[in-house]
Amino acid sequence: MRIKIISNPKKDWAKSLAKELKEYLEASGNHTIVKSGAEATICIGGDGTILYANHKGRIEGAVLGIGSDKSYICQIHRDEWRAKVPQILGNDARQSVMTLDADLDGKRFNAINDFVVHATSFRVVELDVGINDKKISFEGDGMILSSSVGSSSYAYSAGGERFGPLARKILAVPICPYKRVFSPSALDEGSSISVTVGHDCAFIADGVFVRKMRAGERLSVKKGKDMIFFPGVGRNA
Repeated sequence: MRIKIISNPKKDWAKSLAKELKEYLEASGNHTIVKSGAEATICIGGDGTILYANHKGRIEGAVLGIGSDKSYICQIHRDEWRAKVPQILGNDARQSVMTLDADLDGKRFNAINDFVVHATSFRVVELDVGINDKKISFEGDGMILSSSVGSSSYAYSAGGERFGPLARKILAVPICPYKRVFSPSALDEGSSISVTVGHDCAFIADGVFVRKMRAGERLSVKKGKDMIFFPGVGRNA
């Protein structure tokens, strides 16, 4: 199997493990380490490493994550990689995980966890939200548009419903809506959502600041293509 290895450069353990894993896989004779054209991508460092690699368009093939006790997306704990990696790579089983696509001013973005629109000042922002044919306007700190994978993190903390990572849902979760005029909503995967901002806001994809949204700009979000993972996503659920 052609495998790409991506490690978090800010974590010494991840860099060290990546070197060991590369040597281990090459010595097995069953795998080739490549920089492109991979059938699988192994991300080492935790969930954030997978999210950032996807944000940068570096993921190829099925995804295998190696992380820590805090990891949710990663299938393997860093202390058990020698036992688990050959077992998982030798299995044909895969999981399809729904992602989200966003369109902002004609530019497309993809997220595994969520997109966030957040006020950049200490004052609430006016938001016009479209959910399919329904229109809702409210004032608050912002809006979270989450996948089922992301439902266990920011969206859940903000009052949204929590789903298993393989569920086919899109969550629309307001952040501190004034007088709670808008409640968190769990939507079918075929739903389309738009958010138009009344003041400048930050647009964030999977925890990465993308750019500032200007007053009057409109963000559109819908289901993206499925991302293929080796089994075990959500092991710390």
